[in-house]
Amino acid sequence: MIRYSGVSGGAAVSSGAFVPEISMSEVIQSRFGEIMVDVERAVAFPNGLLGMPDKSHFILANFSSPKMEQFTLLQSLDDTALSFITLPLEINNSIISAADIRGAADDLQIKYDDLAILLIVSVHRSPDKIRLSANARAPLFIDVKRKVGAQYVFQNDHYKVQSML
Repeated sequence: MIRYSGVSGGAAVSSGAFVPEISMSEVIQSRFGEIMVDVERAVAFPNGLLGMPDKSHFILANFSSPKMEQFTLLQSLDDTALSFITLPLEINNSIISAADIRGAADDLQIKYDDLAILLIVSVHRSPDKIRLSANARAPLFIDVKRKVGAQYVFQNDHYKVQSML
């Protein structure tokens, strides 16, 4: 577990995506290897994530591999063995309708200008190929100004837990 002083500090928004800025960083060992994190920029998920109500403190980090540059790492600060590959989404995208995103942001009381949306990505390996899917049914909504997030479950079954990428 990493100890940190809270969720103060600024956040950057770029085209609707949360972009980590490194200031005072430290190295932690994640399941993807060593990563640099700025614990002052932690995002609190007060209700945790689905199935993990006790894991409420996370940090976003970039992957070092060029193959992974479109993804972001959501790293738990409560348990360094817990991390997720995430896909940042714009409000206008081909996976979730803008109207549903705006409705969810309104429900969560997040201003559109402060909104970052992430989909949790799963990797499916078989002997002959690797496929990726994203959970469009339960995206992560982050208020980058307040550094608070929530996993929002759409009741519309149009969105799949395993939307193929």
